[in-house]
Formats: sequence, structure tokens, C-alpha cells
Amino acid sequence: MGVGMDATGHAVGHPVGADGIVYSVVVPVFNEEANIEAVVRRVTPVLESEGQPYEILFVDDGSKDRTPQLLAAQCQTNSHVRAIRFSRNFGQEAAVQAAYLYARGQWIVQMDGDLQNPPEEIPKLLRLRDEGYDIVYGVRTGRRDPWFRKFASQTMRWSMRRLLHIELPKDISTFRLMRAATAKTLAQFPERQKFLSALACWMGAKHTTVDVAHAARQAGHTKYNLGKLVNHTFDLVVGFSSRPLRMIGVLGFGAGVIGFGFAGWAIVEKLIWGTQMGWSSIFAAVMAMGGMQLLALSLIGEYVARIFVQTQRRPIFVVAEAMGGANAVEKASTVSKEGEHVEG
Repeated sequence: MGVGMDATGHAVGHPVGADGIVYSVVVPVFNEEANIEAVVRRVTPVLESEGQPYEILFVDDGSKDRTPQLLAAQCQTNSHVRAIRFSRNFGQEAAVQAAYLYARGQWIVQMDGDLQNPPEEIPKLLRLRDEGYDIVYGVRTGRRDPWFRKFASQTMRWSMRRLLHIELPKDISTFRLMRAATAKTLAQFPERQKFLSALACWMGAKHTTVDVAHAARQAGHTKYNLGKLVNHTFDLVVGFSSRPLRMIGVLGFGAGVIGFGFAGWAIVEKLIWGTQMGWSSIFAAVMAMGGMQLLALSLIGEYVARIFVQTQRRPIFVVAEAMGGANAVEKASTVSKEGEHVEG
């Protein structure tokens, strides 16, 4: 099964440079009704000034507010705007992959729909287009995010450097310019849970950075909380490396050494001083070992569960509707009716 499909079961995507498009600005959105019109209004003059064919591609990740209606209206009134609507919420990573696959441009500019990355900064990315890089990351200066987002970003970067041996620049964001061929290759990797920046390093994509401004959210509310960011970091470590399994062995060896040392000391105490080890010490030792065993089993179970999900070979997303551009309005004949809310 491919990465994504429409509700009729057909594979999705467009080839690089389809219809002569040079730039595709892709914007994954979820419940962003307050920002849709502002994104189009601010992105359009920036791309017009570049003098190259362009498109603005939104991917609606199953929004429950008026986002779908606003996107449909933009597609009807602006020939440069296209939109893809998922049958339900599949998560931000799925929306990004769909954006890469559906984008028709030779170059892809990725940005969030909250306008924290000002569209007026796009030319800074485009200036490095012809210098041989596959990816140009925007590095946020004067970052305007809550403390927990900054903390989660630092934790994720530390995890990548220490556990995965992947070095990414500090404060890079999803605001980036990508060669379309690179983006589509990343989107077609078979993993169900992807961390695209890490995979880009793994595949050897040549990257650089440029400083960009960072603004406070213009309207609406962030869709991330501390719990989701922690889960995202955990998914990165477990989904990208087997190192945690090796760490279990190290932990077990260390616990064994401590246990044997403690037992030896207890024997010495008994033989020399006649001291009887108390039940509280035994209880503490048993609880500590039991806790470590449960932790190890939980981690192994996480890997087994991921293998199970991977072998199901379900598509990562299902497209219910494609609007705008050459598609006019293409509506799938059937739509997935799975009702559960899924965070990817």
C-alpha cells in the first residue's frame, strides 16, 4: 500500500514541476479558520514579486471548524490556491507528507498556518535556491513560543544528537525551502511514523540555514501541549533507533552489578557483625527491580506494537476531497467513516 490514497483507493500525488509550477507554498492546517484568509493575503504578494509560476497548497487535516468552507471559497476565487481535505484527522506529519506528494512545484516552501513564520521572510529562503542545497531551514530569531515548546525542542534536539547521532542546527523550524524531489522522496519512505528532519539527515540531503523572524501566533490557539510534544520526542527516539533496546541491556547489567554488590555486603554484615537485613531493604530492592523490568517490557512492547502497525500496511492518510487549480473540485465517491480522532 502506498503512503496515501484517496477514498476510492487510488494512489495520490503529482510529479515535480507539473503544469510549469516553480514554487509550491504548502500549509498544513487543523482548525485554523481564523488564519486562512490572512495566509493567502500575505503569501500572494510575496510570490507575485518573484515573477515565477506558483501555487499555495493547503492540507486540511480533518478540521472541525469552518476551515473547509473557507478553503473552498479561496479555491473558487483564487486560481493559485489549491486544497486537500482529509477524511478525518491523521496528524500533522501525515498532512506534511500529503503536501509534499500533492505539490506541483519544483521547489516547496513549507510553513505553518499560524503565521508565526511571517510569509514576508520567504525570499530569504529563495535566495539560497541555486546554491546547491536540497533543504534551506529557517532558524527562528527571537523565538515567540511558550516555554514548554522551547523545552520540548531542546529535548528533541538533545535526543537526536546524543541518541541518534544526528546534528541539527539550533531553533530550526518547519519553515523551510525544499527541493521537490527531496521532499517527495521523504514522503514515500515506508515508515508510518516519520520525523522528516531526521530522515533528511539520514538520506544525506544537503542543507543550510538562514535566520528568519518569528512572530507570536496571530489568531487561534496552538494545537500542541506539553504532553503531545513529549510523545513526539518519544516517537522520534523509538521510531528512529534501536538504541533504547540496547540501553535496556546496559541498565540490566548495572542493576545486576549493584544487586550482587548489595548481596555481598549483606553476607559480610551477617558473618562479621551479625546484622540481619531488614524487610524494608528487601522490599525496596524488589520494587526497584520490578519497576525496571516493567519499564523494559513496556519499551519492548512499544517496538512490537510498531511492527504490528507497520505490517498492517494501511495508508497514512485518506484524501476525501481535492479542490482548486486544475482539479477544479474533485470529490471522492466515498469517504472513510472512521470516527476516532487520531493524532499522528
